[in-house]
Amino acid sequence: PEYVPTAEKNLFLNKLRKKAGNNVCFDCGARNPSWSSISFAVFICLDCSANHRRLGVHITFVRSCDLDEWSQEQLTVMKLGGNA
Repeated sequence: PEYVPTAEKNLFLNKLRKKAGNNVCFDCGARNPSWSSISFAVFICLDCSANHRRLGVHITFVRSCDLDEWSQEQLTVMKLGGNA
């Protein structure tokens, strides 16, 4: 897939993560989650991302908001979803 430039991706995700509900982990409520499950379009913390990874990518596809590259389609999914 074609990936969105890193600076653009960071700006987009940082804006989304500031929205009410997205600033806490969907699963446990930890503050400032830096991971997401694209399958469920929610933001999650590092600890919960490990739990999601154990479930397998066929159930939940996890990406780091900071470290991974993202496609435009993945960003759109997150925009349409969210924790709230």
